[in-house]
Amino acid sequence: EDQVEVSGGDIMQGRVPEGLLEAEFQAATGWSLSPRVANPLEAGVMRQDTVFQGLAAWAFDHPEALADLRRRAGEWVRRWPEPRTWELSGYLEYLAADWAAAARAFMASLEQEPENLDAWVDLAFCLKHLGLALGESILFDYDLWIRLQCQERGPLTLASLNRLHGRVQQSPDRLEVTSVRWVAPYLDPAS
Repeated sequence: EDQVEVSGGDIMQGRVPEGLLEAEFQAATGWSLSPRVANPLEAGVMRQDTVFQGLAAWAFDHPEALADLRRRAGEWVRRWPEPRTWELSGYLEYLAADWAAAARAFMASLEQEPENLDAWVDLAFCLKHLGLALGESILFDYDLWIRLQCQERGPLTLASLNRLHGRVQQSPDRLEVTSVRWVAPYLDPAS
């Protein structure tokens, strides 16, 4: 089994053993975690993974249990730092309105799997909640963001996102819809 040493000497496990995350998730929530489906651009759909919708409904019905599940997701990420656990953590942080923690989780997922459109859209909404224009750029030019990050395959931070944003802005393939009149209400609630 792969182990990775991280700061502070903690040991993180590699891949999630088959069925273990699902069993722990079911024990914590009472419902089955649906299979994870990554969403590459080639799939041609805007959303493949339905876990967030299920978690949102669960959190609505069990708001008192959200803090405990967030804590468990943090443990899962430490044990198994892979896209599935990072995305679960991101969804739970998003539901708790901790946009920065959610953004960090989605960025960690995208570092390992930059072609996943669902995670880019999730990150975009976190950034939008934080008041960052990067979110709008990702939503409108997600294909460029995915292509550029797949080429670089580096760590995602706010600084690296800003660098990518600069490259997207300079691309001749950029979708320039942000100046179109019907889009304005989505970008500026005051309009």
